[in-house]
Amino acid sequence: MSLSRVDGHIGTCHLFDCWPQVVLSIRSAKRLVLFIDFDGTLAPLRRRPSGVKPLDLALRRILRGLAGHQRLTLYVISGRRLPELRKLAPVPGVRLLGLHGWEGRDIPPLDEERRLLRRARRLLDQRLPDTSPIWLEDKGLGLAVHYRGAPQRAVRLARPIVLEVLKVLGPRLHMVQGHKVWELLPHQIDGKGPAVCALLAKLPPRTLPIFVGDDATDESAFAVLSHGLTIRVGRNPRTKARFRLRNPEEVKIFLRKLQAEIA
Repeated sequence: MSLSRVDGHIGTCHLFDCWPQVVLSIRSAKRLVLFIDFDGTLAPLRRRPSGVKPLDLALRRILRGLAGHQRLTLYVISGRRLPELRKLAPVPGVRLLGLHGWEGRDIPPLDEERRLLRRARRLLDQRLPDTSPIWLEDKGLGLAVHYRGAPQRAVRLARPIVLEVLKVLGPRLHMVQGHKVWELLPHQIDGKGPAVCALLAKLPPRTLPIFVGDDATDESAFAVLSHGLTIRVGRNPRTKARFRLRNPEEVKIFLRKLQAEIA
């Protein structure tokens, strides 16, 4: 199910301006699989992840209706841990994937990588100044270094420290850039692109993939799903996505429209 790019190599078409084209692709697909990010896509971004509330009842009803449709498989795919997603998106039938698509599938334990990430936490605790507004989030198989709200001077000082710690720990870990966050991850957790490819391989032919996300971490999925419907949320002029939406409110409208189209 191929969709042609509507505008130039930098800009993208607003999804609702291109809706007739989108509808044709949806109708001609035998099956649909919808991958949707959480923070900044389903829920507005907050300064700290802990400030995000569970999805409202109206949105949960829409997601439940989509997940219950026989033509559509629905995944919420996020950098958050799986236990957090279960609390924030408690919707029957929705399949949850944490840590950029790693959690929620069959995975090896990665014990050595966990040890390295614990060491990374200790090193960063030692090397980042006590007064730094940069803060760490331990994800078990990931370590997020958040700098949302931090002054530029603090960010400039912290980045080389994070890169040096990464270098010290060797090639088993890599860094992923997200919204105001650097995330240290095992190399096996190689992003949402490989995760969605692995899931797509298990679905029937003529399945149309739809991916909605707002972050740099979603770009690898946009790249591998060039034959599908890819939607970047927010103000991001350079993206591999074919379409755009402005904010989570427009994402909710899109989900309603999609639900009506496949009903």
